[in-house]
Amino acid sequence: MNVEDYVEQNFPIKCGGRNKKGSEVLTEPIEVSIKVYKSPNSNDLSSIIDCPYNTGGHGQRCKASHPKGVDKIGEGVICPYSFDIPYALEPITKALD
Repeated sequence: MNVEDYVEQNFPIKCGGRNKKGSEVLTEPIEVSIKVYKSPNSNDLSSIIDCPYNTGGHGQRCKASHPKGVDKIGEGVICPYSFDIPYALEPITKALD
């Protein structure tokens, strides 16, 4: 893989939603798709979650535990599958410089 390449991989999973303690909250897990990708000319890894309970400006929160699925503004439960990892693909010595 070269730094100028775009790379992506999709992962289908079953998710039970999360509450503040990290426990599953849905009575039946739902099918969710997670796309993990690396943008061109970047060594960062990121994800995009295709889930009806995913919310937030960057799709980083889970609203499954909120009453009636209402989005909570500000603080909220972080989706465990949402991430951005800067410098993930750089050699460790370069990332520490």
